[in-house]
Amino acid sequence: MGMGLAEVRGKLRSGFNGILEEGVPLADYTTYRIGGPAGLLAIPKGTEDLACLLEAVIASEARLLVLGRGSNTLVSDRGFEGVVAVLSRGLGRITRKGEDEVYVESGCDLNSLVKWTIELGMAGLEELSGIPGSVGGAVRMNAGAMGSEIGQKIESVEVMRLCGDRVERKCVKRGEIGFAYRGTDLDDRDVIYGARLKLARESKKALEARRKEVLRWRRKNQPLKQPSAGSVFRNPPGISAGELIERCGCKGMRVGEAMVSEKHANFIVNLGGARAGDVYALIERVKAEISRREGIELVEEIRIIGEMGEEGG
Repeated sequence: MGMGLAEVRGKLRSGFNGILEEGVPLADYTTYRIGGPAGLLAIPKGTEDLACLLEAVIASEARLLVLGRGSNTLVSDRGFEGVVAVLSRGLGRITRKGEDEVYVESGCDLNSLVKWTIELGMAGLEELSGIPGSVGGAVRMNAGAMGSEIGQKIESVEVMRLCGDRVERKCVKRGEIGFAYRGTDLDDRDVIYGARLKLARESKKALEARRKEVLRWRRKNQPLKQPSAGSVFRNPPGISAGELIERCGCKGMRVGEAMVSEKHANFIVNLGGARAGDVYALIERVKAEISRREGIELVEEIRIIGEMGEEGG
């Protein structure tokens, strides 16, 4: 284990209640089921644990990767040599705040939040049903579907900002956040640990019916039974990326065990033994084909973590 990681581990001997493990395959923590070992995997139990972890990371100058449920992410086969903080197991609480507001921790599964709000007759998130991932990841990338985006419901976001030699807790109000298509201007140094959302009131029955309709559409149109990271590319202005890719004949294109889905062309699926290098090579091949045939440069929606290439992705 590198010096920085040994220092992190040493600093966390007291005061950290979560899990610390070395060399754990990140394939176990991504929806792609792909990814090499973590230098040090840390699973904090609650926000105080997270603060303790981030302080240790700053003091040791170790590299940091934050994962929620590991969707929307392709991790190199070589893994990540720094600290990988997984928030999905220890920061998942939801609290109702008055009649129409909810506070949710960033590691909460987005679908669990959708179901929880529907149960209480709180409307506004049902179009996001079936999107894999955590609330923190959904907020940072302004996840959306069916013309609805989570940013439309955000009142404020709680972050821990890595500032030089200290961790600062900040409440970032809605008006201070620039929400864009599949993105926000939240600072890269900000680790999201919670969000407050303002929702509307509606009958539970109507909300459940809408959720079922959204999930039915997803089952019909998306390859939900195969490991993927969700949509690979952002939609270019005026056209869906999936439509472009299909038009250019890339459906079914393969590199190793990675394949452009036959069901939805903006998904690259893991057929079973895909490596990060396979997925990355296929992404590059699709981009080159769209550029050659349509003159459009596709931009990835997924995060690509670590070195990719023929030597092992």
